[in-house]
Amino acid sequence: MERNTDTPGAGMDGPTVPPATGGAAELAGMASVETGGRLRDRFLSGWRFTRHLLEMVVAMMVGMGVLGAALAILGEPPGYANLFVRYGLMGAFMAAPMVGWMRFRGHSWRDSGEMSAAMIFPMLAPVALVQMDVAVTGLSEGSLMMLSHVAMIAGMVALMLYRFERYAHGPHGRRARQEAGRPQTGKRR
Repeated sequence: MERNTDTPGAGMDGPTVPPATGGAAELAGMASVETGGRLRDRFLSGWRFTRHLLEMVVAMMVGMGVLGAALAILGEPPGYANLFVRYGLMGAFMAAPMVGWMRFRGHSWRDSGEMSAAMIFPMLAPVALVQMDVAVTGLSEGSLMMLSHVAMIAGMVALMLYRFERYAHGPHGRRARQEAGRPQTGKRR
């Protein structure tokens, strides 16, 4: 069987790049593969970022459930009528399981502390305004629960965007090294 090697675009080993394109077709093929890889990486980063936020919110909801059960069984603690006590207790009950989950997912104590601060301080800002009777349109004791939770999530998202590399690129720390089969170092994060 004879091969026709005079046909443009065909060689001994199969089709080749036509001479008129000068390799542009190969470059375009590589660019689409690279673009697809970058898009996949961006999608995965966005998914990890969102998943981390959702996991923290679920952990915080568990803490709110525990607080609700404790209040139903034990009653309100002394001073609970004070907004700082009420929202401070709520923040502590929400932060504890969130920190536990972050540690389970391999984040450092520093990351957990930063996230707790990013959650609690914005939540307490509207509480302080209501407690001090500062007149702000739309801010009252009745709207405080919703506004404080919005401020809480906004603070968490702001920190996560500031530390995007930590929250968008997969697990961290000792647990991640164990899952990847890498040897343990003596250092803890």
